[in-house]
Amino acid sequence: MHAIQEKLIQLSKENDISSMKLADLARLVNIKSLQQVKHHREQLIKKGLLSAPTQSKATKVLKGILNNADLISIPVLGAANAGPASIYADGTVSGYLRVSTSKLPGTYKTGKLFALKVIGDSMNSASIGIDRQKANNNDYVVADARTFVPKTGDYVLSLIEGLANIKKFVDDKENRQIALVSESTQDYPPIIIGEDDGTDYLAQAKVLCVVKSPSLV
Repeated sequence: MHAIQEKLIQLSKENDISSMKLADLARLVNIKSLQQVKHHREQLIKKGLLSAPTQSKATKVLKGILNNADLISIPVLGAANAGPASIYADGTVSGYLRVSTSKLPGTYKTGKLFALKVIGDSMNSASIGIDRQKANNNDYVVADARTFVPKTGDYVLSLIEGLANIKKFVDDKENRQIALVSESTQDYPPIIIGEDDGTDYLAQAKVLCVVKSPSLV
């Protein structure tokens, strides 16, 4: 068994690590990479050595009908910066966002959806989702937290040293780095994450769509 998995098993004897935040879990097992911690926790769940997290109010997607439109209610889990990563990721539910299913890809029913408020203007020329929307300050984005491997061109919610950030993902294999690129009317430099620079980085979720003038419940 991998050394990280052994640490997680030991920790699980006294803690519910299946539902624990990755940043807290990484700190407790003294591992810098959130991506590694996430991977090895999922491997233990697949092996049956850890129980899968139970669906909670924070992650439950509620389906409903309103004004003849097919809507789902998605939990809002704080905010993410569309500029420099400067907002700590927070799993606290601040409300529910009603979203038309027409804005989401067909796979949304199997997703782990949540919403975040956009802070900043560095994605105000983006082209996100089926309707290719810009992400302006105070808009909301819906993201899918299922495990995924980001590819060039994806819009992603990233955690950089525990800070939440929304950008376009570019895999620069030639230079062994990734670039998190702004799409803005302003000139923002990309955030560069080198393979060996020691940055605590996690591509946490894929951004699916932008919601403007939202109805929060």
